[in-house]
Amino acid sequence: MTLKIASTVAVCILVVSSTAIAQSTSPQSRIAGKQFMVARYTHTPPVIDGVFSPREWRRAIPIYVEGSSSPATPPGVVPNIGLPYLFPPDSPADSSFTIYTLYDDNNLYVAVDVTDDIIICDGPVPYLDDDVEIMIDGDRQPGDAHMAILCGPGNPNCPNPVTNNEGFKLTTSVCNQTLTDPSNNPSIVWDSKAGLRPHGFVVEFRIPLSSINTIDTSWFSNPFAGPGVRPPQPGDIIGFNVAVGDDDNGGLGYLRGEPAPHTDSFTAWDGRSDGWYVFAERDWGNLYLSPRRGEDD
Repeated sequence: MTLKIASTVAVCILVVSSTAIAQSTSPQSRIAGKQFMVARYTHTPPVIDGVFSPREWRRAIPIYVEGSSSPATPPGVVPNIGLPYLFPPDSPADSSFTIYTLYDDNNLYVAVDVTDDIIICDGPVPYLDDDVEIMIDGDRQPGDAHMAILCGPGNPNCPNPVTNNEGFKLTTSVCNQTLTDPSNNPSIVWDSKAGLRPHGFVVEFRIPLSSINTIDTSWFSNPFAGPGVRPPQPGDIIGFNVAVGDDDNGGLGYLRGEPAPHTDSFTAWDGRSDGWYVFAERDWGNLYLSPRRGEDD
């Protein structure tokens, strides 16, 4: 099914329009891998229902990414990978987004409020529809997601298969199809919910802290690697990135040789345009879990 939501459609969802939110006071850099945002502790976790409630997310420090501001450098980078059909968004109304993060004793919460003038959900692959992709690098060491895909337990040629939850990507489309990359990560239990709102959509995520390992246990990055699991704790910094895929012409999404009247786009909070690789963890930004200071919600 294809959903094309006109700008006049009234959807009764309480939201804060991302176009009205100024960029956060968190420092932003033009250097790949240097973006920084803060997740504050909350006593009252948000409900993961795809309905953005300003009250639920009021403690979060929003980061606004304008879809067409400066696509060659972050924040708001568009990959330049030699594909003639992958262009920057037509305008901020075509694809912009605001990121919100919170955490409590058990979970990391992420909301991404997307401004999008054409909403398409025709499946069956989540990242070929309008979607939000969350990337997490618990140990801040590169290669975990990449090596787990190349040398996972399904590859008999790998003497030491990579199965860790130190680096991974979570994808949720606007029609609530989900994908975990790499698929062989153990103990990555998460949930999400997408919902429409006027002029766009919202995706909310809940990721258990126990599904994120901050210890480097990988033989390819640490010659003295050993077993161990340590979830993120207050005061930690983990690798983090958010990307939004904008499918404006349906069908196979990015997999087309010529652009349609409305072009698809893909915008990431952090990364490098030239040499883009979705699993390049060294190019992901940084998320700081602000210590709990006894403040009330």
